[in-house]
Amino acid sequence: MKVSVIDCSVSGHRETYYKTFARTWAELGHEVLLIAPRRPDTAEATAFRPIATRPLLPLPVGKPLRKKAVVLQNAWIRWQNLSSIGKQLKDFHPDLVYFPCLDDLLPTLGPSAAMSRVLPYPWSGLLVQSALPPYKPWQPDVRPFLRNPLCRGIGVLNEYSADSLKPFQPRIASLPDFADLSLPDTSYPLLHTLRRRAAGRKIISLLGSLGERKGIRLLLDTIPLLPPSDYFFLMAGRPWLTDGQTRTVRAFEATHPNCLFSLNQIPDEACFNALVEASDVIFAAYRRFTGSSNLLTKAAAFRRPILVSQGECMGRRVKEYGTGLAVPETEAKACSEALVRLCRTGAPDISGFRRYAEKHGLERLKEELDKV
Repeated sequence: MKVSVIDCSVSGHRETYYKTFARTWAELGHEVLLIAPRRPDTAEATAFRPIATRPLLPLPVGKPLRKKAVVLQNAWIRWQNLSSIGKQLKDFHPDLVYFPCLDDLLPTLGPSAAMSRVLPYPWSGLLVQSALPPYKPWQPDVRPFLRNPLCRGIGVLNEYSADSLKPFQPRIASLPDFADLSLPDTSYPLLHTLRRRAAGRKIISLLGSLGERKGIRLLLDTIPLLPPSDYFFLMAGRPWLTDGQTRTVRAFEATHPNCLFSLNQIPDEACFNALVEASDVIFAAYRRFTGSSNLLTKAAAFRRPILVSQGECMGRRVKEYGTGLAVPETEAKACSEALVRLCRTGAPDISGFRRYAEKHGLERLKEELDKV
């Protein structure tokens, strides 16, 4: 079978996703064409073409009228991008088009039949943010396009969201939230700085893209509640902060010697994994976050307990597998108590690390893609 894997971004974990999906389809014995922003290190297994699409416009904050205008502009950009993808596939004639992130490539407005004209091939993919607000027919939404007759089913990372999507697409697979588990890069300079500064104290780390939704406010409220002689806090990753938020974070770091805040993108997954391995607890108590996170997978693979917010996907999984604790997303006292407990006694169920890592491993991804 000829499979084309298509994505338009390298932000966050997107590059890991499209490289892994392309490699997995190839390992299943299919001829694969990867269309993406950056050539992968799997070039020997797949053909590659750079993608020709326009980026979606960022939504403005605090400007409701402007936001509505941008949403409409993005709806048009989505159709343009889909049309461009259709043209890029004309000489390949795929049996299946697979989108590692359907979220920003599916249309949000217009007739579903039009999608079959601009992309006349069977298609499938992963809907990353699948726990969506209640559907309203008059609002832009990708879900109606899941009913397109060429859709061969979709995957979700958040298994708890599947039932709400079934009115739009009955064939839904719960895919593993796999992670790049490259060997930790022990030469990473930030790792050496962290170990020197921590000087044997328990290390609690917030890693990855840094924005308000990552629970930064909760972490800053929690740090003063714990003795600086016993606990050290790392925050590292690409910042998505306003100038005011950046000043607040920097001022906090300057007055708390048990903090190391590196507001720079972590170079690669091997460096990321080095920081996970060096941590005693992973902080992932995100704010108003309904999705999955492969940080749960990394934490399980390196056997590090994780702190998450109660409810939603991450809280429910941590409770089921016993790989950490869940707290209310705004309660600093509960957060500090949970961190102390995790540092002293570890995860509630250490066997949960193995079970979680197996559930979200690449072998399961092969099984689910083979069904498609």
